[in-house]
Amino acid sequence: MDLVTIVDEQNNKYTYKRYKGYPFLQEVVGNVRDRLEEVANFNVREDDVLIGIFPKSGTHWLLNTILMLRSGSLKYHGTGLGIEFDDLKKIEDMPSPRTLVSHLRYRFLPEQMKLGKGKIVTLTRNPKDLVVSMHHMMQKMGDLGYQGNFEGFLKRFISEECFLGNGSWFSWIKDMEEWKTPNFLCLSYHDLKQNTFANVVKLAKFLELDHDEEFLRSVSENIQFDKLKESHEKTAPNDRWKHMSEEGRLPIYRKGKVGDWKNTFTVAQNEKFDRLFREKVEELGLKIDTKFE
Repeated sequence: MDLVTIVDEQNNKYTYKRYKGYPFLQEVVGNVRDRLEEVANFNVREDDVLIGIFPKSGTHWLLNTILMLRSGSLKYHGTGLGIEFDDLKKIEDMPSPRTLVSHLRYRFLPEQMKLGKGKIVTLTRNPKDLVVSMHHMMQKMGDLGYQGNFEGFLKRFISEECFLGNGSWFSWIKDMEEWKTPNFLCLSYHDLKQNTFANVVKLAKFLELDHDEEFLRSVSENIQFDKLKESHEKTAPNDRWKHMSEEGRLPIYRKGKVGDWKNTFTVAQNEKFDRLFREKVEELGLKIDTKFE
């Protein structure tokens, strides 16, 4: 494993762990090789649910929706445990049913899940919105691996050096689309925003949960952005992230809007990104719905 640091012509600094050509966040626990081996051999339970999602695509939104549905409670559950970021012994000792999180490319997920054990759920979000959201989050945290302006971050985001998804968003989506088991559900961030109740019903059905309409509508109301943000700001500090965020409370809630990228992207950046998007969709044969708004 190598620790790589890139400083560009504008003095933007980009640092990540690299293993077998793939980039990883510095926050991946310990040696990447060892952690990937542990994740691959992770003992999956039949009732495990893993949120396998690209960063800033609605991770905590989806997590809290699932936990409300699984617990039968409208309680806010916080940030959850990540299989590449947290103590695996702590995760192994969690009582069932477990709901876990990962931002790893799908090729690195537990082998038992590839064989259909447990369930996996994801949200796809307009990459323009998520890259803006991620850059804002990094500006509020300590050294998560990037220090610099948006132009420099966007340059890394569209490259295979992007540590957020062990490669570019396009490569991450390609891995996701090759997931062949029936234990997988992909929802759209945009559609969840527009049609919250219908998606909550779909998610409950996938999770094989029997709730009445009244409860499902209550969940739909309680996962609205402003309510989640308010609850998050009242949660107890998380020791795992106290070294890089205020009192260990991750700055994950900003606007939660669709189309906010328009307030950051320049015309030139947008045109370049759109060209690349079209090229990558064709080159990689991506099936993802490109109508994000």
